Amino acid sequence: MLPRLFRSTGMTPALPDAAAVHRRAAAGGKILDEEQCQALRDLESAGQRSVYLWGAVGRGKSWLLEEYFTLLPEHSRQRVHLHTFLGGLQSALADAPGKAEQVIAGYRTETRVLLFDEFLLHDVADAHLLNRWLPRALAAGVRILATSNYPPQRLLPDPLFHDAALPVIRAIETGFHVIELGGTRDHRLSGPSGWVPDGASGWALASAARPGWITEPLGPSAAWTRDETANEVEIPLGRGGPGSPGGRSLRARLTGDGVYVVEFSRLCEEPLSARDYLDLARRARRWVVTGVPGVDDLGREPAQRWAHLVDVLYDERVDVIFESECSLPSGEELAVRLRDAERFVSRLRHLAERPFA
Repeated sequence: MLPRLFRSTGMTPALPDAAAVHRRAAAGGKILDEEQCQALRDLESAGQRSVYLWGAVGRGKSWLLEEYFTLLPEHSRQRVHLHTFLGGLQSALADAPGKAEQVIAGYRTETRVLLFDEFLLHDVADAHLLNRWLPRALAAGVRILATSNYPPQRLLPDPLFHDAALPVIRAIETGFHVIELGGTRDHRLSGPSGWVPDGASGWALASAARPGWITEPLGPSAAWTRDETANEVEIPLGRGGPGSPGGRSLRARLTGDGVYVVEFSRLCEEPLSARDYLDLARRARRWVVTGVPGVDDLGREPAQRWAHLVDVLYDERVDVIFESECSLPSGEELAVRLRDAERFVSRLRHLAERPFA
């Protein structure tokens, strides 16, 4: 079952209006562009219907829907990562053989509103799960808010498997208020780098807990390499621990100020899953990832794991600095190795260039 974060009141929550979202944005120093204002008006007109908000990378879909979502009463809402949701559903089905219908019908949040950020489909198995779950959730009165880089018709875009997603697409087109956030400007590309040169330590944060991307030679003077209090630690993964049968772990260094330093090869060349990354993100809020390879040395599977890692770090608001001998890659460079390369690079740049508010 989904985590029961809040008690259900059984009451329909009051809906925020566009003016409330504008006030919240202004308080955070944000100004909505014309297309975002139109999307917000469309969101307000949706009323109590589920919402599917889609548009190009970096247009502010996640931010806009999150601002709306946050204004809903806390007891009425729940945010869940799609990887966590689908992984939990798969585990629930595995734990109850022969009871698929009961599991799928009962697998839903107790809250009235469920937020799925980055609603993407590339896996046929995920499509089959959502085909069975989504209509039941809508019929049970769960209101779903979702963002995507794709219009509904382009979910699971591989033509060999696209038909498997048709029931999901139909459920979205008939049960959701579908909103396009137009425009092309990528709002994630603005803003200063969080890390600046520091003569004493090699590099330092421009202000507390800001992310970054380092391509300069760091040497032994960097704060995380010269920290004598850093200890090697084994971070348990999954249900088991390092000492349990089948238990797995990730080796990292933990500095005195609470930064986990871990090699890219251990994070992305080992068979870790999106659920593993989510567990790690919730244990460790400040990371340094060392030894990030250039595109020419990046395999397809490590590239896809890196994409899952960045998704989780971004969604969980984890502060991270990437250390590499190469410059930050472009979507064009990564396109031959990675699905949704432009989206990945947009999120990676946001992590590397801007702190989370």
